[in-house]
Amino acid sequence: MNELVDLRVFVEVAKRLSFTQAAASLGINKSAASKAVSRIEERLDVKLIQRSTRKLSLTEEGSRLFEKSNAAFSTITEVEQEISSNQQQLKGKLRIAAPMSYGLTNLVRQIPDFMNKYPKLGVELHLEDKMSEIIGEGFDVAIRISDLKDSAMVARKLGEIEHVTVASTAYLKQYGVPKQPADLGSHKCLIYTYRDTPRQWVYFDAQAQQINVNVTGNFETNNSLAIRECLLKGLGIALIPAFVVQEDIEAGRLKVILRDYGCFKRNLYAVIPNRKHINSKARAFIDFLKSSNAPA
Repeated sequence: MNELVDLRVFVEVAKRLSFTQAAASLGINKSAASKAVSRIEERLDVKLIQRSTRKLSLTEEGSRLFEKSNAAFSTITEVEQEISSNQQQLKGKLRIAAPMSYGLTNLVRQIPDFMNKYPKLGVELHLEDKMSEIIGEGFDVAIRISDLKDSAMVARKLGEIEHVTVASTAYLKQYGVPKQPADLGSHKCLIYTYRDTPRQWVYFDAQAQQINVNVTGNFETNNSLAIRECLLKGLGIALIPAFVVQEDIEAGRLKVILRDYGCFKRNLYAVIPNRKHINSKARAFIDFLKSSNAPA
């Protein structure tokens, strides 16, 4: 990287044939500019600039290096300007599909910042817990929490979704606190039906051995936010994505149990159709989610 910095200095000196003017343009002192050029000459073992008390002039080798380097830096500048211009001019509509709970607890907090960054771009957010057909329904990008198997899709991992086992203090006071996963068999459990095995919860002991527990309960739903409401009303225990109940845990409304046992995780993906080129709107949104550290 230092070699590129030195080369940038050399190009400025060669343009102006003045160390003083080049240094002023780059915001460095004259001595630093002179040393940068000297380092290149030493590295290449060739004289690039003829120095005299009155003026500077490029040697043949210096002219060749200036011609190629100046062209390269000009190309880089053009590309940067083009990308910056394209990003600012993103327009049209970005269609996003996302799970209901994740969309309402996370995406709706992030999308306004994304839209402020790209004011000419419209957003349509479709929230549904079933897997939307990206291609058939015309979505640009889908957020998915699952293990992907569809080869027609291209996925970019955004993070991992932690799960926790929680219940209200009132429920635990009335029915007792489970000490190990097997104890869940005698409790009222709130069932999330879109899980691959809704009535079999998976845990891991200290030796990373998997423990499968069959659970029962009198409430089941395909939406985590509905489960959260039942948790808060003391209707049972749930194994639920941490992001859904994090604020309730911090506020003391819900208590995490079975802390000595690991819970399963799910990957969080941004998924696009398997095209040759990702469209600029989807790319901008995915990059935004990555840079904003989407909660996992």
